[in-house]
Amino acid sequence: MTTDEDRPWLAPLAGWTARLDGGALAARTRERVAFSLIDWAGAAIAGGRHRLAAPYRAAMEAGAGGNGPEARAMTAAALSHLDEIDDGHRAAMMHPGITVWPVVLALAADRPLSLGDVAAAVTAGYEAGVRVGALLGPEHYGVHHTTATAGSFGAAAAAARAMGLGEAATLSAFGHAGTQAAGLWQFAEEGLSDAKAFHAATAARNGLTAAHLARAGIPGARHILEGKKGALRAWWLDRTARSLAPLPQGLAVETATIKAWPVCGQMHPTLDAVAALARDGALMADDIAEIAVETYAAQVEIADRRAPQTVEEAKFSTAFCVAALIVAGGLDIATLTPALLAREDIAALAGRIRLVEVDAFTRAFPNERPTRIAVRFRDGSTREHERRFRKGDPEDPWTWDELVARFHATAAHLREHRRRDLVGWARALADGSADAPFDPAPVLRAYEAQPEPE
Repeated sequence: MTTDEDRPWLAPLAGWTARLDGGALAARTRERVAFSLIDWAGAAIAGGRHRLAAPYRAAMEAGAGGNGPEARAMTAAALSHLDEIDDGHRAAMMHPGITVWPVVLALAADRPLSLGDVAAAVTAGYEAGVRVGALLGPEHYGVHHTTATAGSFGAAAAAARAMGLGEAATLSAFGHAGTQAAGLWQFAEEGLSDAKAFHAATAARNGLTAAHLARAGIPGARHILEGKKGALRAWWLDRTARSLAPLPQGLAVETATIKAWPVCGQMHPTLDAVAALARDGALMADDIAEIAVETYAAQVEIADRRAPQTVEEAKFSTAFCVAALIVAGGLDIATLTPALLAREDIAALAGRIRLVEVDAFTRAFPNERPTRIAVRFRDGSTREHERRFRKGDPEDPWTWDELVARFHATAAHLREHRRRDLVGWARALADGSADAPFDPAPVLRAYEAQPEPE
């Protein structure tokens, strides 16, 4: 007789994934799927022009033995992570969209899927990845890149639902995903940020392969998280007080954070606070004696790179990004260039910016991202601003029109009519019939073959 204690932790999530009906999703959920698609598409299209796009594309195709679904999914995942503008989820401290959309699009290119199928697969992928990431928690995130580890489960759920796998096969897919899940932060310790996008690629590959194995009838470990030789044991995580229950704030796809800045998400509240101070009154670099950024431990550990030498390193330097925002008056993909990095006035101000960990802020993480900016001027006056959340968090969400404007800016190199077509294509996930066919071609063409600007 099987008891509740014997039931695999992932079994309820596998059953929910297998039964999820895209046609029965709430209007809010389908709208958030559309939000996530236009956000991810912008990240992928921008990534297609990144200096690392060609090396990643070549490596993924060589490793996968051609340009099949696996290579396409891995490439799309990597490209959409290169510019640090992909979405995140604070409960899991991960980027869910880049591990889910590439898998769904790769499968949609090879098999007919409806808008409802896609919405269900994406919803399931976000839910699985974020719930597993939330279960793993900050202790895991301190060493492991949760996008790579929990993201493998999200990719597996998305693939399983897109393939129409049943509950038992979906649970097997989770087992296969978990046995592959890996991704260490050591590259960041060594300043090798060019390697970060590979973690998104491996998560997509792991999930896609896991679902194919399960579909072929090869069973995966049922207790891959909590088992005696499962993931929690491997990652030295205590099993107690951990839960895969639904998130209290709602479905993961509805509560993901869409980023406002093309840099590490840990510094976003800081940049929001600086922007708010600038709106309230001009900040002149020459007048500033010092800026103290009071924040939580994760920002200090991940985003306090000093004297960055490349644009990629700069995206993990709070001091540089704050200084650039003040001196240049903005910080986006178009302005974050080697020329900006070379400016001596920005470097000079960055040298007067320091990060300070505040215990109370660290305890509030990851449910909040508290930061307090204290600017001390040369005349002795001070100005402060505090933020608890980021622009794009559920507490400060984007509107559809704001997100569309952001997409047009991110994908500005595409001709306007193509951008407008992509916006309408993404919006169909919210407004179209669930039974209508889904065509992945528009976005695949946009980031796989970059057109010349007008």
